[in-house]
Amino acid sequence: MSRLFFQACFVACCVSVSLASDSRPNLLWLSCEDISPHLGCYGDPHAITPNIDQLASEGVRYTHAFTTAGVCAPCRSGIITGMYQTTLGTHHMRCTATLPDSIRPFPTSLRDAGYFCINNSKQDYQFKTPRDTWDVSSGKADWRDRDDDETPFFAVFNFTGCHESGIANESKYQAVTEVLTDDQRQDPAALQLPPYYCDTPVTREDWKRNYELITAKRVTRG
Repeated sequence: MSRLFFQACFVACCVSVSLASDSRPNLLWLSCEDISPHLGCYGDPHAITPNIDQLASEGVRYTHAFTTAGVCAPCRSGIITGMYQTTLGTHHMRCTATLPDSIRPFPTSLRDAGYFCINNSKQDYQFKTPRDTWDVSSGKADWRDRDDDETPFFAVFNFTGCHESGIANESKYQAVTEVLTDDQRQDPAALQLPPYYCDTPVTREDWKRNYELITAKRVTRG
């Protein structure tokens, strides 16, 4: 896959149209795991991603973003701290690092600035999450959990259905993609494979599933 940032974790960050009373914008962060920029807004002819395409048309689309790690958890540690994995000691998958006292996940700075910060719900940063990182972090976390509508929020929603495990795991693939209609399915034979992939029926089936898992993930929360 492309070495663009999206390889390990595609992140769409947008500013909501409503502003808090002091004009600090509410921030919504949508994270989709394990995908490269195989999206309509990046010109992929096979991608069926209308919701993300709309976000891109209404906001900023980055075209020169690169990952500092090619696997999910190390990449996530870099996103949440703004530090290279080799600096933090989080570059080996499934290691557990200890953050220096001088390094804090960036939501703590937003909280210091008066933001209500929620994470729904994955962390997995390769280090123990500092206690003051989030106001709420759980599968039920919601910006509506704040005490009043005047407080600006930063809200992260993580979509794991497109994780690479959905390609090999038959039950997960079936469960995630059961919402797709026939016209949202992919024809393996019609797909264009990256030149560094072996052109085999197995590869084409995997590539088909990758697209369908991406298409199946929708924002269902109102």
